[in-house]
Amino acid sequence: MNQDEIVNYPTEFLKSLDLPCISPHVLTLEFGVSIIFLRNINPSRLSNGTRLLVEKLMNNIIEATILNEKFKGEDVLLSCIPIIPAANILFEFKHLQFSV
Repeated sequence: MNQDEIVNYPTEFLKSLDLPCISPHVLTLEFGVSIIFLRNINPSRLSNGTRLLVEKLMNNIIEATILNEKFKGEDVLLSCIPIIPAANILFEFKHLQFSV
């Protein structure tokens, strides 16, 4: 992103964008629910399809326990990752989201 081209868009507008490459703006999770990881961060341990159990929720971090056989019972910390949509829109922006 070119810092010279940064423009301020209203938050309501950015929240209203419905692009296929980004998840909905609001993620609602509860303690003890099962979630599925959607990225290949560490292919041997955290990859697309890894099942996790939510243990603790913080502002920008999810603490979870792996439920898959090989690493079952291991605790992991999931943080938000930046996504820059490649959709055909008139501007470029960075969206932070959890990969679940």
